[in-house]
Amino acid sequence: MKTAVIAGGPGIDKDTVSAVVSSCDSVIAADSGAAVAIASGIVPGKVTGDLDSLNPDMVEYLKNRGVEFEVFPVEKDMSDSELCLRSVPEDDEIIWICSLAGRPDHNISNLMLAIKLHEEGRSITLTDGVNDFIPLSGPDEISVSGILNSRNLAVSLIPFTEVKGVRSEGLYYKLDNTDLIPGSTLSISNRLSDSGDSFTVSIESGNLGVMIVRT
Repeated sequence: MKTAVIAGGPGIDKDTVSAVVSSCDSVIAADSGAAVAIASGIVPGKVTGDLDSLNPDMVEYLKNRGVEFEVFPVEKDMSDSELCLRSVPEDDEIIWICSLAGRPDHNISNLMLAIKLHEEGRSITLTDGVNDFIPLSGPDEISVSGILNSRNLAVSLIPFTEVKGVRSEGLYYKLDNTDLIPGSTLSISNRLSDSGDSFTVSIESGNLGVMIVRT
């Protein structure tokens, strides 16, 4: 099963959101993510959060369409997005649609949360429809294929902890059993090898974020 969790924020490509969600089995919106969903032509099955960022007219619109609401107090120990993410069955693949161009504190927190959830065993990918973030927790491996317009794409491998045994295939600057430490810029702004449309990254241990950026 694949579940889309839609959050709010700037810079989300609504056309891509619609295409991504079409492959999902269920959709949950985190507070103002419901507005993003509706603007993308999607009616979520459920809205979770404190509703402090969703106007009453939108709430009424969604209730009239049978959307389920799970409402939490504004003063709570988790963000609306984390509440949504943790409500998803553990075996589901999560596509988390959220802004990667908004407030830096939100962005950093979301990337760290994705790493934490993947470390706990969740399958999760972040996207705003323009850029993607895939967490790895070693030993781990990902393969990304069928990439369009690869000339306008950068791939950065960001170590969140000390990462051992990083290997890559299909990237211009190949890594072969390389160790990375937090703060290193060695693996930033790589690109696909000439004429390539896919790449693979594997690690032996540690937590690594793979950021795919359209330039």
